[in-house]
Amino acid sequence: MSNLLKSSYFFPLQVTIDDREPDTLEREFRKMGNMIIHRQRLTVGDYLFDGDLLVERKTVPDFCCSVKDGRLFRQAGDLVRNPVPAFVILEGKNREFRDTGFSPQAIQGILLSISLVFKLPVLRTKHPKETAKVMLQGFKQLTKDDLEEQRFYPSPSRFKNKNNPFLAQKIHILEGFPGIGTDKAERLLRKFGSLHAVFTADHRELLQVSGFGKKTVDNLIKILRK
Repeated sequence: MSNLLKSSYFFPLQVTIDDREPDTLEREFRKMGNMIIHRQRLTVGDYLFDGDLLVERKTVPDFCCSVKDGRLFRQAGDLVRNPVPAFVILEGKNREFRDTGFSPQAIQGILLSISLVFKLPVLRTKHPKETAKVMLQGFKQLTKDDLEEQRFYPSPSRFKNKNNPFLAQKIHILEGFPGIGTDKAERLLRKFGSLHAVFTADHRELLQVSGFGKKTVDNLIKILRK
Protein backbone atom coordinates (compact mmCIF):
# COMPACT_ATOMS: atom_id res chain seq x y z
CA MET A 1 0.00 0.00 0.00
CA SER A 2 2.83 2.42 0.78
CA ASN A 3 4.18 2.09 -2.77
CA LEU A 4 0.75 2.82 -4.17
CA LEU A 5 0.37 5.90 -2.00
CA LYS A 6 3.68 7.23 -3.28
CA SER A 7 2.91 6.50 -6.91
CA SER A 8 1.07 9.74 -7.58
CA TYR A 9 1.03 13.37 -6.57
CA PHE A 10 -2.53 12.74 -5.43
CA PHE A 11 -3.56 9.91 -3.16
CA PRO A 12 -5.37 6.99 -4.84
CA LEU A 13 -9.10 6.55 -5.00
CA GLN A 14 -10.38 4.36 -2.19
CA VAL A 15 -12.80 1.66 -3.31
CA THR A 16 -14.59 -0.47 -0.72
CA ILE A 17 -16.15 -3.68 -2.06
CA ASP A 18 -18.68 -5.74 -0.15
CA ASP A 19 -17.01 -8.99 0.89
CA ARG A 20 -19.86 -11.02 -0.63
CA GLU A 21 -19.20 -9.68 -4.13
CA PRO A 22 -17.31 -11.88 -6.62
CA ASP A 23 -13.83 -10.69 -7.58
CA THR A 24 -14.77 -9.94 -11.22
CA LEU A 25 -14.88 -6.15 -10.85
CA GLU A 26 -12.01 -6.07 -8.40
CA ARG A 27 -9.78 -7.49 -11.12
CA GLU A 28 -10.95 -4.76 -13.52
CA PHE A 29 -10.20 -2.03 -10.97
CA ARG A 30 -6.73 -3.40 -10.27
CA LYS A 31 -5.88 -3.23 -13.98
CA MET A 32 -6.54 0.51 -13.87
CA GLY A 33 -4.19 1.14 -10.95
CA ASN A 34 -3.90 4.10 -8.57
CA MET A 35 -6.65 2.77 -6.32
CA ILE A 36 -6.71 1.40 -2.80
CA ILE A 37 -9.13 -1.52 -2.85
CA HIS A 38 -10.29 -3.34 0.23
CA ARG A 39 -13.18 -5.59 1.16
CA GLN A 40 -15.51 -5.38 4.10
CA ARG A 41 -19.16 -6.04 4.82
CA LEU A 42 -21.28 -3.13 3.55
CA THR A 43 -24.73 -2.73 5.08
CA VAL A 44 -25.91 -0.83 1.99
CA GLY A 45 -24.75 -1.23 -1.62
CA ASP A 46 -21.95 -3.30 -3.10
CA TYR A 47 -19.31 -0.66 -3.95
CA LEU A 48 -18.39 2.51 -2.08
CA PHE A 49 -16.16 5.13 -3.73
CA ASP A 50 -14.32 7.46 -1.33
CA GLY A 51 -17.44 7.69 0.82
CA ASP A 52 -19.04 9.81 -1.95
CA LEU A 53 -20.88 7.25 -4.08
CA LEU A 54 -22.65 3.94 -3.47
CA VAL A 55 -23.36 1.47 -6.26
CA GLU A 56 -25.60 -1.59 -6.13
CA ARG A 57 -24.54 -4.01 -8.87
CA LYS A 58 -26.92 -6.63 -10.20
CA THR A 59 -26.26 -9.23 -12.87
CA VAL A 60 -29.35 -10.29 -14.79
CA PRO A 61 -29.82 -13.58 -12.84
CA ASP A 62 -29.30 -11.85 -9.49
CA PHE A 63 -31.64 -9.03 -10.49
CA CYS A 64 -34.45 -11.47 -11.24
CA CYS A 65 -33.84 -13.54 -8.11
CA SER A 66 -33.88 -10.40 -5.96
CA VAL A 67 -37.25 -9.43 -7.49
CA LYS A 68 -38.74 -12.84 -6.68
CA ASP A 69 -37.62 -12.84 -3.05
CA GLY A 70 -38.44 -9.14 -2.48
CA ARG A 71 -34.84 -8.23 -1.83
CA LEU A 72 -34.55 -5.71 -4.70
CA PHE A 73 -37.07 -3.22 -3.37
CA ARG A 74 -35.73 -3.46 0.18
CA GLN A 75 -32.28 -2.70 -1.16
CA ALA A 76 -33.61 0.20 -3.23
CA GLY A 77 -35.25 1.65 -0.12
CA ASP A 78 -32.01 1.31 1.86
CA LEU A 79 -30.07 3.08 -0.91
CA VAL A 80 -32.39 6.09 -1.11
CA ARG A 81 -32.46 6.48 2.68
CA ASN A 82 -28.69 6.44 2.88
CA PRO A 83 -27.06 9.92 2.86
CA VAL A 84 -24.49 8.84 0.25
CA PRO A 85 -25.68 9.31 -3.39
CA ALA A 86 -26.33 5.99 -5.11
CA PHE A 87 -27.34 4.26 -8.30
CA VAL A 88 -28.02 0.73 -9.50
CA ILE A 89 -26.18 -1.03 -12.31
CA LEU A 90 -27.90 -3.88 -14.13
CA GLU A 91 -25.19 -5.89 -15.88
CA GLY A 92 -25.87 -8.33 -18.69
CA LYS A 93 -27.29 -8.67 -22.19
CA ASN A 94 -31.00 -8.68 -23.01
CA ARG A 95 -30.91 -12.29 -24.15
CA GLU A 96 -30.02 -13.36 -20.59
CA PHE A 97 -33.56 -12.46 -19.49
CA ARG A 98 -35.00 -15.28 -21.64
CA ASP A 99 -34.11 -17.94 -19.09
CA THR A 100 -35.40 -16.02 -16.08
CA GLY A 101 -39.14 -16.36 -16.63
CA PHE A 102 -39.65 -12.58 -16.75
CA SER A 103 -41.29 -10.95 -19.76
CA PRO A 104 -39.74 -7.80 -21.27
CA GLN A 105 -42.79 -5.85 -20.08
CA ALA A 106 -42.29 -7.04 -16.50
CA ILE A 107 -38.62 -6.07 -16.54
CA GLN A 108 -39.48 -2.66 -17.96
CA GLY A 109 -42.08 -2.12 -15.25
CA ILE A 110 -39.62 -3.02 -12.49
CA LEU A 111 -36.95 -0.68 -13.85
CA LEU A 112 -39.50 2.13 -14.12
CA SER A 113 -40.55 1.55 -10.51
CA ILE A 114 -36.98 1.84 -9.27
CA SER A 115 -36.33 4.95 -11.36
CA LEU A 116 -39.63 6.80 -10.81
CA VAL A 117 -40.95 5.59 -7.45
CA PHE A 118 -37.64 5.31 -5.63
CA LYS A 119 -35.99 8.04 -7.76
CA LEU A 120 -32.93 5.81 -8.02
CA PRO A 121 -30.99 5.85 -11.32
CA VAL A 122 -30.63 2.49 -13.04
CA LEU A 123 -27.81 2.10 -15.57
CA ARG A 124 -27.38 -0.80 -17.99
CA THR A 125 -24.03 -2.40 -18.87
CA LYS A 126 -23.15 -5.49 -20.91
CA HIS A 127 -20.08 -6.85 -19.11
CA PRO A 128 -17.82 -6.28 -16.04
CA LYS A 129 -15.29 -4.13 -17.91
CA GLU A 130 -18.03 -1.72 -18.96
CA THR A 131 -19.49 -1.81 -15.44
CA ALA A 132 -16.19 -0.72 -13.89
CA LYS A 133 -15.87 2.18 -16.33
CA VAL A 134 -19.46 3.33 -15.74
CA MET A 135 -18.94 3.28 -11.97
CA LEU A 136 -15.85 5.47 -12.23
CA GLN A 137 -17.53 7.79 -14.72
CA GLY A 138 -20.45 8.12 -12.32
CA PHE A 139 -18.06 9.02 -9.51
CA LYS A 140 -16.32 11.66 -11.64
CA GLN A 141 -19.64 13.14 -12.76
CA LEU A 142 -20.87 13.29 -9.18
CA THR A 143 -17.79 14.96 -7.73
CA LYS A 144 -17.15 17.13 -10.82
CA ASP A 145 -13.55 17.37 -9.70
CA ASP A 146 -10.65 17.53 -12.14
CA LEU A 147 -8.63 15.63 -9.54
CA GLU A 148 -10.25 12.45 -10.75
CA GLU A 149 -8.49 12.28 -14.12
CA GLN A 150 -5.23 12.62 -12.23
CA ARG A 151 -6.22 9.93 -9.74
CA PHE A 152 -7.10 7.30 -12.34
CA TYR A 153 -4.55 8.23 -14.97
CA PRO A 154 -1.73 10.09 -13.19
CA SER A 155 0.70 12.04 -15.33
CA PRO A 156 4.42 11.56 -14.49
CA SER A 157 4.94 15.33 -14.65
CA ARG A 158 2.62 15.75 -11.66
CA PHE A 159 4.19 13.11 -9.40
CA LYS A 160 6.16 15.72 -7.48
CA ASN A 161 5.11 19.17 -6.36
CA LYS A 162 8.14 21.27 -5.48
CA ASN A 163 5.94 24.15 -4.33
CA ASN A 164 4.13 22.01 -1.77
CA PRO A 165 6.56 19.47 -0.26
CA PHE A 166 4.38 18.92 2.82
CA LEU A 167 1.22 17.94 0.95
CA ALA A 168 0.99 14.49 2.54
CA GLN A 169 1.32 15.93 6.05
CA LYS A 170 -1.35 18.54 5.36
CA ILE A 171 -3.74 15.90 4.05
CA HIS A 172 -3.05 13.73 7.09
CA ILE A 173 -3.96 16.62 9.40
CA LEU A 174 -7.24 17.31 7.60
CA GLU A 175 -8.15 13.61 7.58
CA GLY A 176 -8.34 13.76 11.37
CA PHE A 177 -11.53 15.81 11.25
CA PRO A 178 -14.91 14.01 11.29
CA GLY A 179 -16.33 13.34 7.83
CA ILE A 180 -13.15 14.33 5.98
CA GLY A 181 -11.25 11.58 4.21
CA THR A 182 -8.34 11.74 1.81
CA ASP A 183 -10.42 12.90 -1.13
CA LYS A 184 -12.14 15.73 0.73
CA ALA A 185 -8.83 16.81 2.27
CA GLU A 186 -7.38 17.13 -1.23
CA ARG A 187 -10.36 19.21 -2.35
CA LEU A 188 -9.92 21.61 0.55
CA LEU A 189 -6.25 22.12 -0.25
CA ARG A 190 -6.96 22.52 -3.95
CA LYS A 191 -9.48 25.27 -3.22
CA PHE A 192 -7.78 27.14 -0.37
CA GLY A 193 -4.11 26.36 -0.93
CA SER A 194 -2.99 26.08 2.70
CA LEU A 195 -4.09 24.80 6.09
CA HIS A 196 -4.32 28.36 7.40
CA ALA A 197 -6.73 29.32 4.63
CA VAL A 198 -8.82 26.20 5.28
CA PHE A 199 -9.01 26.85 9.01
CA THR A 200 -9.98 30.51 8.57
CA ALA A 201 -12.51 29.99 5.77
CA ASP A 202 -16.08 30.89 6.63
CA HIS A 203 -19.13 28.66 6.48
CA ARG A 204 -20.20 29.84 3.02
CA GLU A 205 -16.77 29.25 1.48
CA LEU A 206 -16.50 25.74 2.90
CA LEU A 207 -19.91 24.78 1.55
CA GLN A 208 -18.69 25.66 -1.94
CA VAL A 209 -16.21 22.77 -1.84
CA SER A 210 -17.50 19.73 -3.75
CA GLY A 211 -18.77 17.00 -1.42
CA PHE A 212 -19.08 19.20 1.68
CA GLY A 213 -22.51 19.36 3.25
CA LYS A 214 -23.81 21.43 6.14
CA LYS A 215 -23.15 18.74 8.78
CA THR A 216 -19.49 18.27 7.81
CA VAL A 217 -18.86 22.01 7.65
CA ASP A 218 -20.62 22.65 10.98
CA ASN A 219 -18.51 19.97 12.68
CA LEU A 220 -15.29 21.35 11.21
CA ILE A 221 -16.02 24.89 12.32
CA LYS A 222 -17.14 23.75 15.75
CA ILE A 223 -13.87 21.88 16.37
CA LEU A 224 -11.73 24.71 15.05
CA ARG A 225 -13.37 27.65 16.79
CA LYS A 226 -15.04 26.45 19.97
